[in-house]
Amino acid sequence: MFESPRVQRSLAIAHFASTWFLVGLIWTIHFIHYALFPKVGSTEFVAYENAHVDRIGSLLLLPWLTEGVTLLALLVLAFLGSRSDLRAPMTINAAAMGIVLAISGFWSAPAHGDLMKGFDQGVFDRLMVADLVRTFAWTVCGITAVWVLARLWSAPEQRKAPA
Repeated sequence: MFESPRVQRSLAIAHFASTWFLVGLIWTIHFIHYALFPKVGSTEFVAYENAHVDRIGSLLLLPWLTEGVTLLALLVLAFLGSRSDLRAPMTINAAAMGIVLAISGFWSAPAHGDLMKGFDQGVFDRLMVADLVRTFAWTVCGITAVWVLARLWSAPEQRKAPA
């Protein structure tokens, strides 16, 4: 299914592009957008937080879906296909994405739910710490996307690891 070098490279390019879009976005969110949360007045904060959640969700949907689908395809290629040389970067990528998903689901989303009721410094502080870990994990995803792209470009022929 993914044995054509052209298909493999297309997957890697789509993965790289979506991942690095999200890496840039998460760094921007963390160091600019979230950092400005305490500056929003208390009377405006609930409306601001609700708008943030709605807009970020819309912005994340397509690139995160693309990143996830291409991650799964590249994992299949690495573990069930002919590119066992991609096992290390894809394993690291999958682990880092697991961290991103866990933080998003167990810390970020609940924190945003709490912040939709009003600004709370303790909730905000927990969000910032968890998000910093998520930001670094997503950056690891970006690094592995470069690694995969480099592997696929430097060796267009199908390679299997020695037995």
